[in-house]
Amino acid sequence: VPCMTLPLPYPWANQARPLALDGPVPAAVVREVAGWLTARSPQWTLVVRAEQPAPPGFLPWAVLPALVLRPPLVDVPPPDGVQVGPAASPAEFLAAYGVELAPLVTELHFASPYHRHLVARVGGEPAGCARVRFTGGTAYVSAVTVREPYRRKGLGAALSAAASRIGAAEADVVWLHATNESRPIYERLGYEYIDDHVLLVRQANSAK
Repeated sequence: VPCMTLPLPYPWANQARPLALDGPVPAAVVREVAGWLTARSPQWTLVVRAEQPAPPGFLPWAVLPALVLRPPLVDVPPPDGVQVGPAASPAEFLAAYGVELAPLVTELHFASPYHRHLVARVGGEPAGCARVRFTGGTAYVSAVTVREPYRRKGLGAALSAAASRIGAAEADVVWLHATNESRPIYERLGYEYIDDHVLLVRQANSAK
């Protein structure tokens, strides 16, 4: 079961993902990953497919639709005056993504051949960002963020299209997690809903 932990005060930052298991997550697996994650953070999530029942003592914390790109990608050019290209540094990327998320975007991430970082610039200033991570033979699009003054102008769609284009050039499968609000944007680009991934928290922590 893949597990990750990041020094961030959010349940999603520390998680175990038994998505590949068929049926309910065995109690022994729950105990093992719970012990590993609890030793590292008081807040964490267990990520399962919607069809997998929640283990006893767990409640849904968030539901993320999983979408996969069905070519051809509908390309969306950047709005006038906006340039989309590789981020120059972690600092430039984080200026759009949020400096509090620095553990997710380090020099090691930038140096990794498995990551691509994009920034949308307006007048040379970062207005938005997106990232592609290559894992398990797939390309995962994430971190699509547009700063408040530039929202509702098409930057998010343009960044998503640019990141998806990079992913499709190097992987057979391009996918992402959406929200209910962003899902229509991705579907217009050519993404298709395949499943819901449910983030579960222990019942005692469900209010955090």
